[in-house]
Amino acid sequence: MDYTLLDELIRTPGISGREEKVRNLMAGQMNRLGATIAIDAMGNLIGHLPGKGPRVALMAHMDEVGFMVSRIEPEGFIRVMPVGGVDPRVFGAQKVLVHGREDLPGIVGSIPPHLLKNKDGANGKAALPVEESFIDTGLPFEQVDALVRVGDPVTFAVDGWENDTAFFGKALDDRLGLFVMLSAVQQAANIDCDLFLLATTQEEYGLRGAGPAVFGVTPQIALALEGTVASDTPGIRLPANTAPTAQGGGPEIRLSDRRMLADRALADFIVATARAAGLAHQVVVKNTGATDAAAAQITGGGFRAGALAVPVRYIHAPIGLANKADIDQTIRLTTAFLEQVSSFAG
Repeated sequence: MDYTLLDELIRTPGISGREEKVRNLMAGQMNRLGATIAIDAMGNLIGHLPGKGPRVALMAHMDEVGFMVSRIEPEGFIRVMPVGGVDPRVFGAQKVLVHGREDLPGIVGSIPPHLLKNKDGANGKAALPVEESFIDTGLPFEQVDALVRVGDPVTFAVDGWENDTAFFGKALDDRLGLFVMLSAVQQAANIDCDLFLLATTQEEYGLRGAGPAVFGVTPQIALALEGTVASDTPGIRLPANTAPTAQGGGPEIRLSDRRMLADRALADFIVATARAAGLAHQVVVKNTGATDAAAAQITGGGFRAGALAVPVRYIHAPIGLANKADIDQTIRLTTAFLEQVSSFAG
């Protein structure tokens, strides 16, 4: 599989509320697929491929976790606020890009161990909160002040790469969902529905974009495509009643999370579709996390909703890892879903 588009997606910055560059990229891709496009007041990109059958929405969010400039110190240091769930333990000493009037590379300042008074105690082990951290561009105040404004977005600046079995990159939550959406539409032999492609905003800031997007198109079925937590690495201790979502097992078909109980008939249909096609998949019950499906489910009069996700290691960190076989299986399952969805009796 060619991952050129996924690489372009992860390199394109777009924190919550500042998704415009990702939206422009997605608009071009949707146009190439023949979709008519519109942008709503929340900044959601809505593509439409008219067809016969049920009204179906595929959803994937454009935003990534990141930061927003909140203050510029007289010495030129930049203070930020987190946008979305970023663990302070993965923030210190990272390379970042400040997206001002031009992109400025910088580093999150860290204290060398030589200067820690109690480096063997709690003070030496605790991560500095994001609110107390600072970004150092190496430029004087006058130059920083001329190029950076309060409110400018800041993203991690780690280049992606791949090997035979894995793809590495930032913002795989949820550039993977966008990649799956576009790839499945391109690969489908026929699209068995009236299809809407929703590239949503502000998911990482409280699932804010999906509700208005779904309300605007009123689908009968809404399926969120996501990058989700792979909990199969050393050191992760799950409750006894929770099975890990593992890489290499195919996409996660989610029955529940912190904010959603999936439409069970829809979930069963997706499971049956996977089994009939011989596709690997993982049926998961958990009470953590949330996706755009939760917002879609309770918008207006409510919609039948579910979530399908690629397991990602090190999610919400500067770099994540996705298994190529899982990506392929998710695309193939989404493709089969689009080809057969009118047979869903509900």
